[in-house]
Amino acid sequence: MLNSFRRLGLLTSCAAVGLAAVTLDAQTSLDDSLNSLEKWVETESVISKEKADWEIQKQSMLDLLAVHRKELDELAAQIKAAEDMTSTADARREALLGEQDSIRKIEARIKDQITAQEASLKKVIKKLPRPLQQEILPLSSRLPEDPEKTSLSLSQRMQNVVGILTQIDKFNTTVEVVPESRSFEDGKLVEVKTIYFGMAVAYYADTVGTHAGYGVPTENGWEWQPDDSIAEKVQSIIMMAEGQTTDIKFVELPVTIKD
Repeated sequence: MLNSFRRLGLLTSCAAVGLAAVTLDAQTSLDDSLNSLEKWVETESVISKEKADWEIQKQSMLDLLAVHRKELDELAAQIKAAEDMTSTADARREALLGEQDSIRKIEARIKDQITAQEASLKKVIKKLPRPLQQEILPLSSRLPEDPEKTSLSLSQRMQNVVGILTQIDKFNTTVEVVPESRSFEDGKLVEVKTIYFGMAVAYYADTVGTHAGYGVPTENGWEWQPDDSIAEKVQSIIMMAEGQTTDIKFVELPVTIKD
């Protein structure tokens, strides 16, 4: 009987030890599971946060990329516009260079023509009647001595030449009565009036009808021929030219025609 109780007690002890071992194993497994769950939750949380952060960074990068692409498009447009402007400017520059070359050639021809006109005028002026020479003196004095060293521009020189030619043409197509002083063989300086028929011929006479004569242009200037016999006739035509008489009539006067 005693042995039976002993065996029963041993079995009870063994059972208790086994139950305790099972309970300990279950507790350990639960702790491990809880730890693993916590780590998983923590890992998922980290992953979720990283994912959210990545989405924010990704959107930011996409926005930045869009801005850069827009800037690149604008830069490309500016480069294209600059290239077009450069091409246009190059073409315009070539055209202007061509025009400039043409202008230089035209200026050279004009300069040659003006220089020739100036040289011709210097010879012509010496042959002009004295009153006309005095009239154009402000212009003729500006004719350059050396066309290559003058400070006058081409336009100024052209205006000067045109002005002289205009004055000469005006004188040559009108009848001019000019008061003058003349020296005669007796040594007297006499006031006379000279009537110029353009640059073809001129007649002079004093107011008292004592002295008279006529002149014609030559290569060396005007030559004057005294002829007191025509004094009255010259006075007559001068009075008609000045409107001092209404008695208009033909008057015969001597004239010399030279080849």
